[in-house]
Amino acid sequence: MATVIAWLLGLGAVALFFLAFAHLVVSLVLIIPTWRICTRAGFSGALSLFHLVPVIGSFIVMAVLAFSDWPNGEASSGDRR
Repeated sequence: MATVIAWLLGLGAVALFFLAFAHLVVSLVLIIPTWRICTRAGFSGALSLFHLVPVIGSFIVMAVLAFSDWPNGEASSGDRR
């Protein structure tokens, strides 16, 4: 019985490691484009580092970009008249 529990704990540790590694990889992929979006909108690029916060980090970045006034103004679709 003790070997089964030890095996399950070891399997859980491996799964947690791969989950943390996958989160880190996805976060690093998202940081670069988000950094550029934030700087073009007039925010600090460091705002994109919230992607490193598990579960809610991406939602924080999206909420800031969606609901705050952009210091550089809103993006325009071009002056087509």
